[in-house]
Amino acid sequence: MTAKKNAKTVWALLSCIRYQEVLVLQGTPLMGMVFSVGNLTAHQIPAIVLFGLASFLLVAHIWSLNDWSDAREDQGDVNKASGAYSNKGIDPSMMLWFSIALLSTSLGLFALFALQTLLIAASIALLGFLYSFPGIRAKGVGLLSSVPHFAGGLLHFLLGYSLFASIDRNAMLIAPFFSLVFAAGHATQEVQDYEADLLSGTRTNAVVFGKKPVFLAASAGFGLAYAYLPCLAMAGIVPARIGLLSSVLFPLHLYWSLQTPRGGLEFEQIGQLRRRYRALFALIGLDMISMLFRWH
Repeated sequence: MTAKKNAKTVWALLSCIRYQEVLVLQGTPLMGMVFSVGNLTAHQIPAIVLFGLASFLLVAHIWSLNDWSDAREDQGDVNKASGAYSNKGIDPSMMLWFSIALLSTSLGLFALFALQTLLIAASIALLGFLYSFPGIRAKGVGLLSSVPHFAGGLLHFLLGYSLFASIDRNAMLIAPFFSLVFAAGHATQEVQDYEADLLSGTRTNAVVFGKKPVFLAASAGFGLAYAYLPCLAMAGIVPARIGLLSSVLFPLHLYWSLQTPRGGLEFEQIGQLRRRYRALFALIGLDMISMLFRWH
């Protein structure tokens, strides 16, 4: 009976992982690997698979720590209450230990790679701690809440890059693209969660400065990201085709962004925009994967 109960608890904990969000965030370290791997060979596959598992567990830890910290707020949010871990028979202490277990396993796997990879992974975990942990909780401080995401975008790219190469000039020049996307995406999410954060007293950028100003700032951040890739292409750091694709996709993103405020920047409208621009950045990512092996 105990074994059955334990298995049920483990299953409940695993169901608390935000698989979609965690998988989406694997795109950035994947791009880092693409830029550093050169010509892919069969003997590199095991390292990539192990790295992918470690990266998945690291991001799962960050999300689970955030969910543990936001338990009270999520219960009061009609858009999140049904998926809250407390509704799955998980108590706060269990959720916290689950998050710690995810982190420990992740760092244990990263320790099998180069020291630079482990240190970057630990730095990402530290950013998640500063963002979510009660008493620090940068999430609830206007402007400061965007810093972990800007730095996180850079570190997630460097994490993947460090798997097959030392961090060099090219890596540091490409990484800001992902920083801009991370920070702009986070600001957009804050606009989407505005009502719930206002109700709970969480002082995000959207709560402090208003939905529209933050939405415009996020749109400007995305615009800078789209403009940055052609600059990298002109400098010969990324293939010209990637810069061209970015220029072609930007007007579509801009059009959708201009249409969204007409719906009042409500939860569903922002959610639709997020799904759309994620698809655009996925196209850029696929282009990076398909082009770089021929480009090297």
